[in-house]
Amino acid sequence: MRYKPMDKADVAMRIKCYIKKERNFRNPHLTISMVADALGIARSTVVKVFKEEMHTTFQNYVDNCRVRHSRHLVVQYKGRFSMEHIAAVSGYGSRQTFSRKYREAYGESPNDTVANYIIKV
Repeated sequence: MRYKPMDKADVAMRIKCYIKKERNFRNPHLTISMVADALGIARSTVVKVFKEEMHTTFQNYVDNCRVRHSRHLVVQYKGRFSMEHIAAVSGYGSRQTFSRKYREAYGESPNDTVANYIIKV
């Protein structure tokens, strides 16, 4: 029996589904090894797919999922939840990391987003 190489696009789709659609990015301890084990794929294959097919790193992809989810929560709940709560349910291990990543992605703090959203609406 001949070995059939994995289709990188299919593997990328499976990885995205596992991390994003199943919301596993919310686990602050998520690792590339956990993803590989869950999907039954070698860790090296997952690393290769991120680099060659998804054109990013595992950490950047997970950070992007987390920050987009947190922005959605910040805007949707307009200050009704603490930033510590939003950080935790978005997969951040600390509020400081959440605030730094949020500012890097959106150019303002989460609290500024709430203030700006309330003023504009």
